[in-house]
Amino acid sequence: MTNSIECVLFDLDGTLFDTSYDFCYALNLTCAELGIQPPGYTEVRNTVSQGGAALTRLAFPQADDAEFEIRRKQFLKHYEDNIALHTQVFPGLQPGLVHLAENNIPWGIVTNKPQGLTTHLLKHFQFPSEPKTIICGDTLPIRKPNPEPMWLAAKQCGIAPEKCLYLGDHPRDIEAGLNANMQTGAALFGYLPEDKIDNLAQAHYIFRTPYDITKFIKTQFNKRN
Repeated sequence: MTNSIECVLFDLDGTLFDTSYDFCYALNLTCAELGIQPPGYTEVRNTVSQGGAALTRLAFPQADDAEFEIRRKQFLKHYEDNIALHTQVFPGLQPGLVHLAENNIPWGIVTNKPQGLTTHLLKHFQFPSEPKTIICGDTLPIRKPNPEPMWLAAKQCGIAPEKCLYLGDHPRDIEAGLNANMQTGAALFGYLPEDKIDNLAQAHYIFRTPYDITKFIKTQFNKRN
């Protein structure tokens, strides 16, 4: 890439945070109340990026529309009540966030997670520097892979889109970044099943571990004295 990077934007679930265990826990609680066997952790992890409805359908594949909506609300209530029980910043990313703070580099979050759940989750965490932007799935009438949320994030950070790096673990994240003329990085450690990882190949950068992102950040930004 010829453009320098002046801002780093993260997808939330599967890129900045490992939220999979709390989604699995909430689904386990929902199934336990009904006395049924819950899906396995790997199945849940591979479905997280598809959202709450897909996770509900994973556990209740035969439910009709009325029952499905009841179970979906039941599951999301359990998730909201336990939203930060096991969730953490992916190990290896924290030094990168520290480096962004030390160099006064703006960063932010662009997620399809609803604002209510995003705000509820983030209040449990303190970052080395506060995100300059948090764009959620319902901030605008449209969501990723539409470029509008990406452009809004860049505007709020005061950085041109082409100088932003967007990191995500799902093909729609890479598509959204490319649609917005941003530089893109694929987080292979996220929630995309291994047999679909090739779908991330169009990203400008490939990161196999969270610490690979930290190393990249450190090479991009020298400490400003």
